[in-house]
Amino acid sequence: MPDDDTQDAARGDRPAAAQAEVPADPQGRNARANVKRAPRVSRRSAGHVRSGARMLSKEAQRILRKHRARIDAKVIAEIEATVAEIESLRAQRPDEDLAALEYQAEHLDELLHQHASFARKSALRDTIENIVIAVVVALGVRSCVYEPFKIPSGSMMPTLRAGDHIFVNKFAYGVQIPLTTRVVGEDWISGIKRGDVIVFRFPLDESDDFIKRVIGLPGDTIRVNADRRNISIKRAGSERFEPVAREKIEDTKCQAENSTQTIENCTLYRETLDEHTYEVRYRDDLRSNDPSFRTFEVPEGYLLVMGDNRNASHDSLAWTVSGDTVTAGGLLSRPDIRDLTAVENERLELHDDGDTIRSNDDGHHDEVRYLAERSDPTRDLTLEAWRAPPIDSRAIFESLAATYGATETVSFSGMIGKLEGADDRIAEYGAKLGEMRYAKHDATSELVFWAPTAEVVFRLHCGIKRCANKADLATRAAQVVKSFEANPDYDARELLSFEYGRTQTYPGRGQRDTRYLERRFGSEQGGVRIRAWRSPHESLAVLRDAALAEHGAGPLAPAMLEHYEVAPSEAGLAADLGPQAWVLEHDHGWTVVHADEDQQILAVLDCGPKRCKTQTDALALATTVASRFPVVAKDRDRLSELLGQADVGGLPEQPVVGNEIGYYWDHLTVVGVVLDDSHSVNIEVEIEPEGGLEAALEARKQDLRDPEPVDGLGPVAWYADTPNGHTFLFSVPETKMVVELACRPGLCPDRATARALADRAREKGQDPENYLQKSVSRPRPFVPRGNVKGRAEVIWWPTTRFWKKID
Repeated sequence: MPDDDTQDAARGDRPAAAQAEVPADPQGRNARANVKRAPRVSRRSAGHVRSGARMLSKEAQRILRKHRARIDAKVIAEIEATVAEIESLRAQRPDEDLAALEYQAEHLDELLHQHASFARKSALRDTIENIVIAVVVALGVRSCVYEPFKIPSGSMMPTLRAGDHIFVNKFAYGVQIPLTTRVVGEDWISGIKRGDVIVFRFPLDESDDFIKRVIGLPGDTIRVNADRRNISIKRAGSERFEPVAREKIEDTKCQAENSTQTIENCTLYRETLDEHTYEVRYRDDLRSNDPSFRTFEVPEGYLLVMGDNRNASHDSLAWTVSGDTVTAGGLLSRPDIRDLTAVENERLELHDDGDTIRSNDDGHHDEVRYLAERSDPTRDLTLEAWRAPPIDSRAIFESLAATYGATETVSFSGMIGKLEGADDRIAEYGAKLGEMRYAKHDATSELVFWAPTAEVVFRLHCGIKRCANKADLATRAAQVVKSFEANPDYDARELLSFEYGRTQTYPGRGQRDTRYLERRFGSEQGGVRIRAWRSPHESLAVLRDAALAEHGAGPLAPAMLEHYEVAPSEAGLAADLGPQAWVLEHDHGWTVVHADEDQQILAVLDCGPKRCKTQTDALALATTVASRFPVVAKDRDRLSELLGQADVGGLPEQPVVGNEIGYYWDHLTVVGVVLDDSHSVNIEVEIEPEGGLEAALEARKQDLRDPEPVDGLGPVAWYADTPNGHTFLFSVPETKMVVELACRPGLCPDRATARALADRAREKGQDPENYLQKSVSRPRPFVPRGNVKGRAEVIWWPTTRFWKKID
């Protein structure tokens, strides 16, 4: 039997104790009967042990009454002693020794098997008796209204367990005419509802019965992610998706499918769908990292169903068939659209709509919609993280704020205001932010802030459609701090893992040696130190101004002097090095800051009196470093050659200390994009249509507005300017194909462009090799309404769940 079908409940099960494995008997059956076994813990639930012991005791007494003369007296005595011991233990309920009771039951089962097997019920007789009992019970409840079924697997756990016997109300949704799929009387009863648990004939093999929960009704659109943890429904007639409500159950553990033992790597949720509230579970060890979603548009006359054991259930989301199929993408591909439309290709990416399933695919029909993805700066998001920078952190903070115009000093509480529904945990982390700098521009906003517990500076850039106000920006900053405190080693992608979009990131940790150089020669106060950046993603201007501000010079000097009581350095332009070179005199010698925008290199050279007696010496050494810029710019592996020991008069090189965390800069950019029908192409193809090509063309033509005949696009072709854009409808008789192509003005500003696409599609449609795929797995997710046998209503066995209503 398949994993997820149901089976007639009349099948009986051998008692739990009677199914126990009989141990080996190396000394003969009499020796085995008297062997002493060490105490052990019961492997079964208390209910299973008690039920099995009671049934074996009754069976033994029945056998002795009818067949005492055929059994050896010693065996009779031992059987009676074992029965007496079982009854004695049962009399102590509920405080009986379950392990001892289980042991005596197994011993009694072994004695009956060895010495009275002739009197025990055969499997056939046991089955027949259980069938008779089930039939009598079913007839006694409601003749011909309820049908018993047995659950064979755990696909509906925790609602239903393997081995549960249930009653199915066959008249709950009307009366099905025998030997047909026609249902009558459905109009005057409630009908199938979302959340109902139903039994139905499996669409891929109608000899099997399945049991699942109804998630989608005809006309609904269901959106489910690959992990099945996010389910949203757009009900028939509605314009928006609503997530299926659920809450995590913290105080209950998942149970194994074949026992009552709890298992790890499993999470329970309480889910509410319309009038039903029930429990579902997810196997965490089967979790998928695939972020994609699939969309199911439930057609008229069909249902979409899922199991409550969500990611361990063979249900609508998993049903497929294999066979030859037509693909509309074979008639018109992304390269075709790029070749034939007048868009700027570098600004566009094309997406098909292949993850939307609208029918049980028979392989004869397919539809693809290509959407042009256009960048939208108002939806951009960028996070920069400056970790243990070799330039003073305050200087980096001030330079970032100045470079991006973030001149307004704000606090988290001032930005968040009285935001209703704000997460208390987010507010808690936001309170740690302290000083922040903010700016609002036409299409974007900026926020520069610190990590509370480390010398890490962040810059957050957000488009106004993603961060509509200060509160949105502040909430994201608090989320970054929350993630950072959870793990300071997270890179920018993990700090902003909750943001979605097309991402572009440059983590600096793995590229540090080719982008950043720091070397020291001689003593810290009087020696030589170089810090250099090659093609820095960090921004040459930010680094340059921060390096000047570190010594109280440059445009940021006032802000730095406000925080540090240091005397400003004397700064002057080093004209011989270029327009962006400065020499600064201070107590420990000279510092030359040299930014070369052409080579994209910044060098900060500190030269003390052991090497540079005068400013002229410092400039000469800086000139030597600058002479090597072109070589380093071309070969990233030669960055360390900017300054060597021979250049500093043989001063010994010293290890770089005070930077144990390790400097690295990284960022994440989430590129804002717009996907809409204004820049789209839709192509629909059908091969061998029922009724023939002419009938299919005529039916589709009725949906066009003022169609006009077209020459040169096959024997019969039509054009119409419709709400969907320039539309062409034509046939390809050579391959018995009908094609409808619609191109919106964003991609096809005129009829000629759309006609070029139609010509390309017809040309490719004449060769089946272009569009016919062999042995393709196609989804078959929908259950025909006529396959539904009834609604599962109550569990009538086992006794521990007797007459429990199925939610």
